[in-house]
Amino acid sequence: IRGSRAPILYVAADLAALLVFVIVGLRGHRVANLDGFVRNAVPLLGAWLLVAWPLRTYRRPGWRTLLKTWIVAVPVGLLVRTAIVGSPRGARILVFVGIGLASTLVALVLARLFAGWIRRAR
Repeated sequence: IRGSRAPILYVAADLAALLVFVIVGLRGHRVANLDGFVRNAVPLLGAWLLVAWPLRTYRRPGWRTLLKTWIVAVPVGLLVRTAIVGSPRGARILVFVGIGLASTLVALVLARLFAGWIRRAR
């Protein structure tokens, strides 16, 4: 989509959705400091952008590329975050990744629907 602002809109929507996920998670665990935010947000956002690049998520923004990026980037980001933070451990990590996948999917779908609505309204 050369010359279009759609990719920028979708990048912003996706990153905002992931940041909302991080903020909700931090609030739920009563973490309210910049260090906690960075240790949780950077692995997830970094994994997202690193996976989105070779998958061309924003060159062809759509549901298929979103889902491909989501199914790879979110678990990778959450596992890197776990390595940095040190929790959860054992079988609880499967629950953590499962909840993370479900929650981020809801957030990403809502953000993409909103971005599409904005794009059509222009």
